[in-house]
Amino acid sequence: MPQGLRRQGVRLLHLEPALQQRTLALSALPLRWLTHLFLLRSGRAVLSFDGEEHRLDAPALALMPPAEGRRLVLEAGARGDLLSVAGEQLSSALGDEPETPALRSMLATFTSMPDLPAPLIARLEILVKLLADEREEELPASDMAIDALLRLFCLSFWRLVGSFETGGGPGGDGLSILQRFRQLVEAEFRRHRPIGYYADRLGITTDRLHAIATRHLKRSPLELVHDRLLQEALQRLERSPASVQVISDSLNFKDPAHFSR
Repeated sequence: MPQGLRRQGVRLLHLEPALQQRTLALSALPLRWLTHLFLLRSGRAVLSFDGEEHRLDAPALALMPPAEGRRLVLEAGARGDLLSVAGEQLSSALGDEPETPALRSMLATFTSMPDLPAPLIARLEILVKLLADEREEELPASDMAIDALLRLFCLSFWRLVGSFETGGGPGGDGLSILQRFRQLVEAEFRRHRPIGYYADRLGITTDRLHAIATRHLKRSPLELVHDRLLQEALQRLERSPASVQVISDSLNFKDPAHFSR
């Protein structure tokens, strides 16, 4: 990504206390395909995600991956920070480390954490302040600094919810399989693998994978793969100067007409 454009992949909105309730439509452009990390510092808020409402009391932290119908409602007097990051920026920030698959899986799952410990709040506030400085000022190597700060922010959240390898995060039968499936999709979605391929890699049947995905996410495995591919295609179309043909080829579509549809 060209120098300077990377900063456009990070949006930071400081939400100061107001006398009236405020609503942010997080599924509308330009926020539609971004991942949101919301730090509620004081007051109350309601997050709408996949048709469900989640109430937060400060201090709290929430992660919202790209999805339809996302909405943030801040009650009067609430204060917080909304960090919104594009997929390409997150990929650059996470790099290729042993923890990267677990971090990617975490970022693909809605999570809210109430009752944040004071040391973590202080740490996140510092990271938010540094991110704001790097975005607003023309500093040397600012893109590298933004990547490092984003990685620290994600790692702080990951440590809070627990790594997927040790069963952290929201529980439930088959959730570890679902998390491994999301990791595989992240690595393989550009290759247009059939669902049977993922089931084989996980050592389960396609019916079992379908049952787990629909129970926990109310979506089929095929829908999840298509959503990831669609998300990538839309981001490239919105942000890249490349032609539709080039983008289609980069995502391994054999038929450009299929990609256009």
